Formats: sequence, structure tokens, C-alpha cells
Amino acid sequence: MLPRPRKYADMIVKSFCVERAVYEGLKTLLAGQGKSISEEVNELLKKRLLELKGGEHPTAEAPDYEALKREHVQLIEESIRLTKLLQKTGQYDALIETLENLGLNTETLENIEEVKAKLLQTWNGPKAPAHTLITLLETIQKRKQTEKQLEEIRTKGATTIRRY
Repeated sequence: MLPRPRKYADMIVKSFCVERAVYEGLKTLLAGQGKSISEEVNELLKKRLLELKGGEHPTAEAPDYEALKREHVQLIEESIRLTKLLQKTGQYDALIETLENLGLNTETLENIEEVKAKLLQTWNGPKAPAHTLITLLETIQKRKQTEKQLEEIRTKGATTIRRY
């Protein structure tokens, strides 16, 4: 019987011991992100190797490109889900109209904090859809921030994307 071809030809197979609870927890969480334990371990070992060599230290200011891409997709999916949920309540159009009347800058969402408070004070309908809309606005705001980070990385070129 021939051995199964490896996913990555330039990798070697090694075994090591990990606590069962750690392995199972990590496996479950990573499966939700569409990532394997091997990919995660390889990424962690690359970062550690750089640290030991005194190279570039990953920082909060230099977000991981792959993680940003995954986060962006998750935020888009969450925005779609929340929008559909609001539309099902029948309150979506009225809530959007109320936001516009309250002066929300729909392009930048820069005045979201003041509008959120006004919305909760002035909205006469059920409060659950209003809170769902606020969650949607916060999700969109986070998505816009993530898009800005991705754009910065992508416009600086491939040399900026951290490769180990």
C-alpha cells in the first residue's frame, strides 16, 4: 500500500504529546474556523522560532493577515444574519428610518455612540429589534475597521504580509 500524499510536500511528520483536554478543545475551536491543528501548531512554531532568533515579534499593531481575512468573512456573515433577523421582525425599515432621522452617518458610522442612545430613548416599538439593530451597527463598524486593515496590508504589497 502506498502512503497517503501529504498536503504540503515540504513538511515533515513528527509526533509529540499534548494534554487530551487541550487537544480536544483546540480541535473543536479550530474546526469552526476551518483550520487544522497542524496549521495552528505550524503557525505557533514559526512565531516562536522568530522570537528565539531575535527576529520580528508579532504584535497587536501587526495583525495576522490570515486571521484578519477570517474575521472579515465572519463579520460579513454576521451582518447578513442580523439583517435577515431584523427583516423577519418587520421592524427593519422603521428602525432604519429612525436612524436616518436621528442623523446617523451611514457612510462612516462615526456618530454611532450618540445615535445608539437616542435610538433607545426614542424608539416606541419593541426593544429587542432596536438592540439587534445596534448589534448590527457595531458589527458593521468592526467590519469596516477590518476592511481598512486589510486594505492597508493589501496595498502595501506582498512584502508587508508576514511570512515565516
